[in-house]
Amino acid sequence: MIPYARLLVLAACATLASCQIGQTPKACCDGMPPYKGSTAFERMKTLVGKWSAESPMMGKMNTEFRLLAGDSVIEERFAGGTPMEMLSVYHDVNGKLTMTHYCMLRNQPRMKLVKSSADSLTFDLAPTPGLNPAKDKHMHGATYTFLDANHFKLEGVSWENGKSSPCGPPVVFTRQ
Repeated sequence: MIPYARLLVLAACATLASCQIGQTPKACCDGMPPYKGSTAFERMKTLVGKWSAESPMMGKMNTEFRLLAGDSVIEERFAGGTPMEMLSVYHDVNGKLTMTHYCMLRNQPRMKLVKSSADSLTFDLAPTPGLNPAKDKHMHGATYTFLDANHFKLEGVSWENGKSSPCGPPVVFTRQ
């Protein structure tokens, strides 16, 4: 009787597996049009991929940009797998590009786009719950300059005790 039971189990497994063969998994957003963000979001989206740079202060640096949430969010993972790993998330709010930066300083400054041109995007601090810009050391802003399809320059702005503090020189990243 036991061999017969095993045979039934094997037959059931084979039947279930055959039901899956040839089926294409459905996309989570079937029927939804592709996401089209603000001009600044679409510009930022050109950074999707892996990048590296060399900094005199920090040595070799890597960053990676990915699209998430039906292509409506850009995730930037800086220095992945290191003690300096940080995450920035970009998305549109009412048609304006915003960023939340999850910093190694253990805070999460929010930033809004304050200036954009054909070749650069500049972010500055927006009101951030739990962050006192007059006291807390934090990332206060950033400018991304698009040099060409395979290079961008990142300039960070750090604040401490309510004023600008050294954040290091601008760094040019190269697409991998």
